[in-house]
Amino acid sequence: MSSIIVFWLVLLIMAVGAIGTLLPIMPGTPLIFLAALGFGFYEHFQRVTPFILVVLFVLTVISLGVDYFAGVIGAKKYGASRYGTWGSFIGGIAGVIIFSIPGLLIGPFTGAVIGEIVSGRNPGEALKVGLGTVIGMAGGAVFKLIIAVSMIVVFLTGVV
Repeated sequence: MSSIIVFWLVLLIMAVGAIGTLLPIMPGTPLIFLAALGFGFYEHFQRVTPFILVVLFVLTVISLGVDYFAGVIGAKKYGASRYGTWGSFIGGIAGVIIFSIPGLLIGPFTGAVIGEIVSGRNPGEALKVGLGTVIGMAGGAVFKLIIAVSMIVVFLTGVV
């Protein structure tokens, strides 16, 4: 296969990965990293150097951390107690298991609200923390998109 065709295929995969950062179920940045790694193997690491791969790997790990903690950070920013923070975390896991994709938002929100009510807060304050969880997750998605675009730029800088 021609190098140009492989290059454009890799860019297409990376674009799908970048879009995937906005969908919590798709591992967007790992997909971008794997596409770069695959291109590196294809080109015998002539243009995609180990240094570039290390940078892309570090950015991937950062984005996974953001993905993991964004809702919890949002809950904390809106005044969540320990119960609300743990509720957001547990709710996120349970939400995905029970409701699949919609559970990615429903779970953390519901978990944070339930956690806050259990801790003794009134429903209005608990809803505020639940909203903070969702806002944190949305902010995390935007940050992951920025990381994904940065990864593509790093790749292109090495290849072009």
